Amino acid sequence: MMRHRTGSSDGILPTSNRHADPGPERKRGFGSRIAIFFRRFGPDWATILIIGIIALMIDKYVPDVGGKARYFRYLPGESTSPQMEAFGHPYRKQIITFWVSAGLNVGIPALFISTLELCTRGNFTVFARGMLGAVNSVIMCCFIQIIIKTLVGGYRPSWFEICKPELDGPGAGFDGTWYKWTICTGDQEKINWALESFPSGHVATSFAAGVFLSLYINAKLKVLSDYRVNPIIMVLLLTPLTLAVLMGGAISADMSHHSYDIIGGAILGTLIAFLTFRSFYVSIFDPRTNHIGLESSGRFQHRPEVDYIDYHTQFGFPIFSSSYQKS
Repeated sequence: MMRHRTGSSDGILPTSNRHADPGPERKRGFGSRIAIFFRRFGPDWATILIIGIIALMIDKYVPDVGGKARYFRYLPGESTSPQMEAFGHPYRKQIITFWVSAGLNVGIPALFISTLELCTRGNFTVFARGMLGAVNSVIMCCFIQIIIKTLVGGYRPSWFEICKPELDGPGAGFDGTWYKWTICTGDQEKINWALESFPSGHVATSFAAGVFLSLYINAKLKVLSDYRVNPIIMVLLLTPLTLAVLMGGAISADMSHHSYDIIGGAILGTLIAFLTFRSFYVSIFDPRTNHIGLESSGRFQHRPEVDYIDYHTQFGFPIFSSSYQKS
């Protein structure tokens, strides 16, 4: 068993920035706690909800500028051209629908974060900040990827089956074989969907949730810290990332996206998760401070009166003291 008191100048790890919210939380009444919660997090929840609504409105009502500006080569009777290889796959319904994906991206972080708070003697404020961060990461990623889909887009692998092109004259290009979506005769709603290939929204939001959750687990349990963790904790850390990768596998299996759509979505989601985590917590990988939440009402400052964490490890598991109350 090893005892850990690493961090500031006196070798102890700060657990919170208490001077930003004076007074012990346990002494406040229920009504006062609710008021403080809405004051601290209410504007953030309202803002991220508005961003999510705007994203859905853009997706539903703004034309697919990028996809409709593109040309594709169509050679009737030619089944071995590069265009047919890329866009001639059969159409399949998605294995994981949009709303199922959205539910998983919120429900899984809620399950993990609430369980971790119960196991590490946290409080509702810490849970609320963690959930706000996770939802913020998902919705911000959703907003960005919808803008990219609208302005860039691209043809999905099942484009030709959905489009059902019928020639009404020569096309563009030196050989007259390049056409736009206007020669399509298929269902218009499916055509609009098939013009939004890049990037994969399912994968982007899954990585936004999964990477954020893994960073949260790392900060909460001090996985990448000063002790060798038990393999069970490492499995816990890697589970959200594995689920995000499996989402990419499902999207690839149902032929909804090309490989570059999936890779682009994963990169976008990972980047947004890192940026979001850092905007909610003092650091990302520094075990001395990456569990300390930031406040919107003031800057974080290291002060002598801040509380410090004291924990020891046994069989690779961190065991926190009763004073482990972070805010």
